[in-house]
Amino acid sequence: MVKNKITLNVLADISKKINNGGYTAPSNNILIICNGSNIDLSSRILELKKLKEKDYNLSIGFSFMGEEILNKEEILNTLNPMEIYGEEDIFNLEDIVDKYPKLIMPNITMNTLSKVALGMIDSFASNILWTYLYYGKDVYLDFNSVNNYLGKSSKNKAINRLINSHIKTIKDMGAIEIVEANYIEKVIGENPETRLKKPDIEINKEFNKVITERDLYNFSRDTILKLPKGTIITPLARDRARELGIKIEIER
Repeated sequence: MVKNKITLNVLADISKKINNGGYTAPSNNILIICNGSNIDLSSRILELKKLKEKDYNLSIGFSFMGEEILNKEEILNTLNPMEIYGEEDIFNLEDIVDKYPKLIMPNITMNTLSKVALGMIDSFASNILWTYLYYGKDVYLDFNSVNNYLGKSSKNKAINRLINSHIKTIKDMGAIEIVEANYIEKVIGENPETRLKKPDIEINKEFNKVITERDLYNFSRDTILKLPKGTIITPLARDRARELGIKIEIER
């Protein structure tokens, strides 16, 4: 296991960035937005679970129809996300986008696709997608629900041309198409076996601070965080550590 030593100055700088609003989100934070379609969604959720198993921190947002149609409890139990977002978070777009370098929509619908392709952004899902594309951030879209409305492909040539036109437009905006078999390859990179390392992290013994829930977002799943005697860990931080599989050891 690779051992990385993070000094007092580095952690102080992290805290300073957080407090000053200049916080840089860990590259393994991913936002998942679920739209209002359950077509083959279970298999897509299993693909997303593989990302979590490869040490990516997932948070989930639901569109209005996603809230109504999908089995949220099953999705949340499978992925155990860091955060959960909904339609009411449309007013926090920049904060959300800053926190997650990558966006995945495993079941983008014709509604969301058409709105963004035409610049009509009037909902949480369309605003999130537009904002990610607008800032040139990583966006991964699975068009299965678009190409299989109500579970079937269309035989209407005009409709297929319209669908393909919107898909081309959103790809031209920078979105990357993903399909069930290549989530890992597309999101992680060319080598699907790539794994983020799980370091032991030793904090400088002179360091003494309060460890909060947000501090833990800087560390990968299954990290062993070794802290000096006297470090205070908030209850929320302890809960989050358990969820992320982060083991906290305090020197005696």
